Amino acid sequence: MLLAYHSRRLRESSIHSFSKQYLQHLAKSVSAVRSVTISGLEASIADPEENAVHVKNAKIVVESRDDTKLQVRVDLEGEDTRLVFEKVLTNLARAAPPVPGFRRQKGGKTSKVPKDFLLQMLGEERVTNFVIQEIVSSTLADYTKKENLTVKGNKINTIQTAEELRSSFVPGKEFGFSATLELEILTTETSSQ
Repeated sequence: MLLAYHSRRLRESSIHSFSKQYLQHLAKSVSAVRSVTISGLEASIADPEENAVHVKNAKIVVESRDDTKLQVRVDLEGEDTRLVFEKVLTNLARAAPPVPGFRRQKGGKTSKVPKDFLLQMLGEERVTNFVIQEIVSSTLADYTKKENLTVKGNKINTIQTAEELRSSFVPGKEFGFSATLELEILTTETSSQ
């Protein structure tokens, strides 16, 4: 009886330890920084080549623009949301430390932890947060690079709150958000003679 209790506690602490270690690792490897502000979700854009996920079919429409601000609407099809969700979950499994009871493939690179089990361990809400962060940061990083825009501090704010985004995201279903980008005004100095 005592052995069963300690065995169960060891498994529970291993799962907790796994989640904590993995989330610390993920915080370093995910290009987006999550924080909730009053105006919405704040994300950071980085070099598009550094993003773990690339969304090829995102539809981005400029809703309004002035000299210092740009507001865009980003829409993804259901297939894109499913692919991003699976890619993020696969990346989480790769980066995860060994889970007791599951072996790694040859070379030690990819864990054979079933995605459903991994999703349960990490929590669907946490995974969804990472997916949304990746979608926001990667789509807008690609857009700013394509349009040759410089965003102040590489910061993006969504119009929707993090909770609204999370509640509207379902893998395999259409997903969209609006975001505001503060643009840096590039000035060129001219010498007067």
